[in-house]
Amino acid sequence: MKPRNRKTWEETALILAETIASCRSQDPYVQVGACAVLQDNSVSLGYNGPPPKVEIDWSDRDGRLARVIHAEVNALRSVGPGQCKFLAVTLLPCRSCMTFIASKGVKRIVFRDVYGRDKLAFALAKEFGIELVRIPRKRKRG
Repeated sequence: MKPRNRKTWEETALILAETIASCRSQDPYVQVGACAVLQDNSVSLGYNGPPPKVEIDWSDRDGRLARVIHAEVNALRSVGPGQCKFLAVTLLPCRSCMTFIASKGVKRIVFRDVYGRDKLAFALAKEFGIELVRIPRKRKRG
């Protein structure tokens, strides 16, 4: 029997990040998911959303942006420094998340897409010694 092709840990983590975003994020504009793969290959998931018991008026852009906790923060909040092998995120982290990610000792981020044009996020990753790897979606043939 021929063995089936297994996805890499990076691809698997991105699928988990996409799944948690689509299942849990209430943001009608951008659903973001993150999957922290720890040294023992266990995972911690996060998605963009409000703190517990906080209601958001999603039509109020400024109010929404001020209250949403980013997926990366939610995925890493219970992870100790140096425990994360890599972080998979559906979108390239913003500049403030990049700083938080660096504080957790993460040295590799895999991501699907870039949201906006935050060039500072790329510069901060370089400054902090974080490797960025974009893994775009594979287009289905047919």
